[in-house]
Formats: sequence, structure tokens, C-alpha cells
Amino acid sequence: MKTNLFLSVTTPHLPPSILRQETVSTLPQSPEKLLEELIAIFPQYRSHYTAESDGDAPTYHSVLTQFTCFFGTQLASFSEEQLRSLGTLVSAAVAQPGPLENAFGTCMLEHLHQIAAWRALRPYLSKAARENI
Repeated sequence: MKTNLFLSVTTPHLPPSILRQETVSTLPQSPEKLLEELIAIFPQYRSHYTAESDGDAPTYHSVLTQFTCFFGTQLASFSEEQLRSLGTLVSAAVAQPGPLENAFGTCMLEHLHQIAAWRALRPYLSKAARENI
């Protein structure tokens, strides 16, 4: 898989063991690819995802709206690696203005407090992504 986007996540308030350099693959270029990426990080999400019932194609917003609900209810079961992978994906998306960035901001980041997940994900997010919380 070609890697073309690098994201350095450094947060001064984290211990050195958590400071790291993450590599992000090419951002998902369609809602279907985003869904595949989320399922790759969270395999258990496959059984929770419900396709659009009206026959419309998924959008970034519809995928992330459903995922955010899943993320909030299943948070306690996620590994540090899953949270790190999601944080890297979110941070990379927020760094690239466009529909994916907008969807992560409005459908996930703005709701992390409501689903009681901001403390769990915040350490894995870039400064730009944390500013959306």
C-alpha cells in the first residue's frame, strides 16, 4: 500500500512513551472507502453498520454519524492501538480541508463530549483535531 501522508503527533503534555510519529495511508477517497477503513480498525463495527435504508449511497456524514454512535457505546472495548489508529485517521482528515474533514468535524469531533469519548480519543489527536472538540 502506498503511503503518502505523514502526520507527526506530538503533544507536550503526554509522557515520552506515548509521543510518536504516525504514518497514515492515503485518506479514503469515498464514503465506501472510509467505511472500509473504519471496519479495518474496528472489525466489530461490521456487524453494527446499517446501510442506507432508502437506497441512497452513503455519504461521509452518514458513515460517520453511525460510526460515532457505535464508538460511544463500544468505547470501553477498544484497544489502545485502535484508538491510536482512529486518532491518526481523524488527524489526517482534519489536516486536509474538504468533505471528509467537514464530516469528521461535524459528525464526530463535535460530539465526543456528548458520547463521553473525548478523554479516550484526545491523546491520539493532533492539535488541529483537538481544536474541533
